[in-house]
Amino acid sequence: MILPFEYLESLTPESFDESTKHLRLQEGSSSKVVLLRSIIGSVKIKHTTSVTEFCQDLDYLDPDDKNIGIDALERLRRYLTPDLTIDEFSKYFSNKKFLNQNKKFFSRLNSEFSNYFYYSNKKSHTTAFIYIYRILETISYAFPLIYATKTDDFSSTYNFLKECLSGKGELGFFRKFISCIFENEPIAESSVRIDILASTSEIQKAIFDAIISACPEEIFDKDDTVSPAKLSVNFLDYSSFIINLRNRFVHLLNSGSPNLQTDEFLDSDLLFDQINRQSVNWLSIILVEVTRFTIEKIEPE
Repeated sequence: MILPFEYLESLTPESFDESTKHLRLQEGSSSKVVLLRSIIGSVKIKHTTSVTEFCQDLDYLDPDDKNIGIDALERLRRYLTPDLTIDEFSKYFSNKKFLNQNKKFFSRLNSEFSNYFYYSNKKSHTTAFIYIYRILETISYAFPLIYATKTDDFSSTYNFLKECLSGKGELGFFRKFISCIFENEPIAESSVRIDILASTSEIQKAIFDAIISACPEEIFDKDDTVSPAKLSVNFLDYSSFIINLRNRFVHLLNSGSPNLQTDEFLDSDLLFDQINRQSVNWLSIILVEVTRFTIEKIEPE
């Protein structure tokens, strides 16, 4: 069966030792390993149909580029299991039970991320955003269920799902899930900063106003949003931000909804270029949290 992408090692052989060899990319590598290596920017990707190779070297868990210069595997350890040594951390990636859990799901999820990376590398930011939305749809029910199956007992699983299901619809379900897994964590009270960058102040304001008009005002942190230079979206409401932008962009004619018009946002690639990296950062944080929780519930080999 032909696959849409091939994954090539971008790190030097010296980056690995006996304990970390299972994190090396090779033919047949687990989709979990590929996906985690991809989101921290340490993989070369080959697009099958175009025969295009590119390095995905942008760390989506480091939106402010604070960790540049730190070894890729060390960064991954810090993101996932900061209390473990690199040897202890690496042992989980030799555990076949961990690697094969929900194998088909993570293969699909990895493909969606890879498509995002491919179109982002091409600077086709509108198409890249479509894959951001597809990633969100892929995880919106799956991640809560994966998380629930790893809780310690039936009662806690029941209560967790009951809390998630108290949200209305798919959007409400996933938002409740985010609220539950980050309960009492500072990140739940934080916001995602989106800097609006453009060649002129007029274009900057047009993009800022277009995004604001497409979303409910309650999802923004008003105290940290500065027109027209910066948007600040509440962390717990970021899925709503993605969904509203997608709906208002794709559904041109929808009675009663403030849909985005071409003369408002001017250039869709410029519009989505403003938000895509932050959106994948947010999605990657959720991915890491679910992976961390899964690791905590399994014994390393």
